[in-house]
Amino acid sequence: MKKLNIGVIGLGRLGYQHAENVNKCIGANLVAVSDPFPASLERGINDFGVKGYADYKEMLADEEVEAVVVATPTQTHFDVLQDVIAAGKPIFCEKPLTFTVEECEIIMKEVEEKNLYLQVGFMRRFDPGHVAAKKMIDEGKCGKPIYLHDCQRDPNGPPPAYVPQSGGLFVDMAIHDLDVARWIMGREITEVYATGAVLKHEFLKELNDVDDGQILLRFEDGGMGLIEISRNANDVYDVRTEVIGLEKSVFVGQDQMTPFKVVGGQEITYDMSNWVLGRFKDAYVNELQAFVTNVREGNPSPVNAYDGLMGIKLALAATKSFREDKWIKIEY
Repeated sequence: MKKLNIGVIGLGRLGYQHAENVNKCIGANLVAVSDPFPASLERGINDFGVKGYADYKEMLADEEVEAVVVATPTQTHFDVLQDVIAAGKPIFCEKPLTFTVEECEIIMKEVEEKNLYLQVGFMRRFDPGHVAAKKMIDEGKCGKPIYLHDCQRDPNGPPPAYVPQSGGLFVDMAIHDLDVARWIMGREITEVYATGAVLKHEFLKELNDVDDGQILLRFEDGGMGLIEISRNANDVYDVRTEVIGLEKSVFVGQDQMTPFKVVGGQEITYDMSNWVLGRFKDAYVNELQAFVTNVREGNPSPVNAYDGLMGIKLALAATKSFREDKWIKIEY
C-alpha cells in the first residue's frame, strides 16, 4: 500500500515534534512543512529535508500533500481548518479544535458533509497506561466505574505572553482531563462545578487567570469525579488518572516514566518527566500512527470532531462555573 504523504502546518514546539513523529510512523512520509516565521520554516526545511511554504495555502495546493497536521495557535484553527476542509485533505488537528462551541459545530458539520477524516490531538487516549486502563474498564474487569480522580500538574507557570492566547487554565490544561474523564468512564458528563485560585504566580491575577483549579463532575447514569489542575508541580510534570469501579480500581501514572524508585538516606526518589513531551512521548507517536493507519485503511477517526466539540464545551462550562461560582449543566 502506498505511503501517506503528510504536510505539517505550524512548526512551534509541538508542531516540530509532530513533524519528527510523522517520520516515525509506518506508512507515512513527511513531504512538506509550513510556517510564517522565516527562522522556524528554515529550520524545518533543513532538519527534515522537505519542501517549505511560508503560506500554508500554497502547501494545500501542492498535490503531493495528501493529508495535513494542523499545529498552529488555537486562535487560527478555525480559518486554517476551513481551508484544509475545502482542499479535501484528511486532518490531524491539535487541541483545542477551536476556542468556541459555535466554531466547533461548524467544523463538525463541514467534515460530516464532506465525509472527511478529522482527528483531534487528545494524546492521552493513546498513552499505553490509559489505553490499558480503558481496556480493563470496557471489558468489565473493574465492574461499573463509579468515581474518577484525575490530576494534571505542570512543572512551572506559563510565560505571561502566552496566557492571553491560552484560553485560561480550564481550557488550556483541563480540556485534556475532561476528555479523558468522558472517554475512560464511557459516559458523558452532565454537570460541572469549578473553583480556582492564584497560589503562586501573582502576575496571573492581572491577566484574569489562575494557576490552580479543581472541577467536580457528575456523569450520566451515576458516577462522580474530581479533576485537579495546577501550574505548580515544582519542575516535574505530574499526570495521574484513577478510576474506582464497583469491583476493582485502576490507577494510571503512579510510575511516571521508567518504573523505578531510588531509596536511601531517608529519601525515596521517583523517576519523573519534567514536561509533557517526555511523559507522553509514546502517546504522541501512537496518535499519529493511528491517524496514518486509519486514513490509509479508510477507518473512522477514534477522536473525532464531536470529541473536539465536547472538549471545548466542557472546558468553557468549567470556566463559566468558576467565574459564576455555580454548577453548570451541560446541554446536549
